[in-house]
Amino acid sequence: MHRQRILGCAMVLGTLVVLSLMAVGVIAHRTSIQDFGSSLLRMDVALLLAYGFAGVVVCNQMCRNAITAAIIGAQIGLILGSVQIANHLMEAFIPIRPFVVTITPVMLALALLGAAGAAAWERTRSLASAVSGGICCAVVATLITLCFAISFNLLFARRVDWELREAFAASGMIDPAGFRVKNILEASSEILVRMPLLALCLSVISAAIHAWMSTESRRAMVVGASFLAPFLFAVGAFSLWHANGIERAARPPFVMSGVLLTGIAMCAAYPIWSVIHASRESSSTQCLESSK
Repeated sequence: MHRQRILGCAMVLGTLVVLSLMAVGVIAHRTSIQDFGSSLLRMDVALLLAYGFAGVVVCNQMCRNAITAAIIGAQIGLILGSVQIANHLMEAFIPIRPFVVTITPVMLALALLGAAGAAAWERTRSLASAVSGGICCAVVATLITLCFAISFNLLFARRVDWELREAFAASGMIDPAGFRVKNILEASSEILVRMPLLALCLSVISAAIHAWMSTESRRAMVVGASFLAPFLFAVGAFSLWHANGIERAARPPFVMSGVLLTGIAMCAAYPIWSVIHASRESSSTQCLESSK
């Protein structure tokens, strides 16, 4: 119960911090809410209120499975938030990066979101709890990411304005600071929507894979899946690598197929590890019992 209350209060506090940072930026640069900027601000506020409401729900949750899933998701969300912070720093200080460096944080994010759902299912044997764990992971990671990213953009304004100079020139705005804050609002609305939806899909897929592999009659198939998952990952990664080197208009089919294949492979990573680890522990226990 104590950990549950801490998690719920932390989610509400994180929501308030993000709202405060947005308010600071908008109040300092009113041009950021001109035209469609006001719509972006309203959308961000509405989405963040939903995030805060999720924290209140966690605080008052009575279902044991839901509490367990939320705590598991939050723990993995802390890791995912750290990955997102590292990725933001690399984007800021290393603008030209090899493809491997660029794609690695994306792959880690897919794997961690899937692992949150699979780990929650493993503890509760409930698909609803798996979804709760995945979404809680996404909420915690998103709040951490936004707190850091918005703070960074406000504190290192000159550097960010320089990075956005080409986009600012094409925007038609006359205030670079206002454009920077509007960019914050737009990016925030994207991640606030995208992360929970991605977590929903990946947690369901990963939980389903884990449930399929955990059945006694399916354990022999784990070996096959252990070879199939790397193959899917390799094909998907190659598709993304190919998309990175062609014209933007021709990228969507390769990007979609690459994300789909690598996403499935990443979702299978935790279930494969968990089932193999459980099998090894069972074999070790049987050997000890037979030796006695």
